[in-house]
Amino acid sequence: MTPEYPVVAIPIAVLKCHPRQLEFFSDTSECELEELARDLGVRGQQEPIHVSPDMTILRGHRRVRAASLLEWETIRAVVRYDIPDVNSPEGVMDLIFDNVMRRQCDELELARCYREMKANHDPDSDELSGDLRDRLAARLKTGKSGRTLDRLERLLELPRNIQDMISRNTLNKHQGEKILKLPRSEREALIAELQSSQPVPDVLRRYGVITSTSRKSLSQVGEELLRFFRTHLQALRDEIASLDSVQIPDIDAVQLLDEASRVLKIWAKRKRSLRRKSAALLNVALSELHQPDKLSN
Repeated sequence: MTPEYPVVAIPIAVLKCHPRQLEFFSDTSECELEELARDLGVRGQQEPIHVSPDMTILRGHRRVRAASLLEWETIRAVVRYDIPDVNSPEGVMDLIFDNVMRRQCDELELARCYREMKANHDPDSDELSGDLRDRLAARLKTGKSGRTLDRLERLLELPRNIQDMISRNTLNKHQGEKILKLPRSEREALIAELQSSQPVPDVLRRYGVITSTSRKSLSQVGEELLRFFRTHLQALRDEIASLDSVQIPDIDAVQLLDEASRVLKIWAKRKRSLRRKSAALLNVALSELHQPDKLSN
């Protein structure tokens, strides 16, 4: 339980990032920071950040960066005298749990946190029975089982920049697992090519990670979109608020959704126009069908 310390105003210029923040978590996108800064500007700082006595941030890295965007000189903070060493297990766990609680962590970020929790676990402190991995997973409160996190943890054997490609959806988890199963020499060669400017699908095909050589046509993509909307549109309409927290690293969700809306409107307009033309042609055909046959007269 966090001790009660007074809230004080601390100059932002003296604050330091936790040395392990970026080891566990991807850097926040400019879009997310701007959104958080707007919220801070409107609502103010709702909760103080937490810092160690040497002014290293334990909780609130994103709030500090957003406050900097607003050109705040100070920020409200609690100085955690109970955590003098930010690299101690207590300091690292405080960092982890605050990030997990406050941000939309991707699966590999959760796997890094889970790995650290296992490394710091003290078996003498066990008070609960059951599978350790499930108990550790439950502490993250993400709904993922220990078995799932164990599987995700294996992807951390990949270099960090390849992990980041999975987080950005440039690669998927199954492709990452297949890369790890390749012989070492092939795996190293593939990773080197992925780090170059070559198209990712071409590299994966060369090493047998993906076998499909055909790309979906736009017609196939369109059919999949229509089937998706037929199945999920009502749920999207009824529970739209549940999408508020959805974000993908390095993607401006608002810009992408606006552009998608414009494309869908153009598509709907073209389909409407084609329907009218088809109806008009059908009416012409029907009218000709019902006209008297001049020869028979």
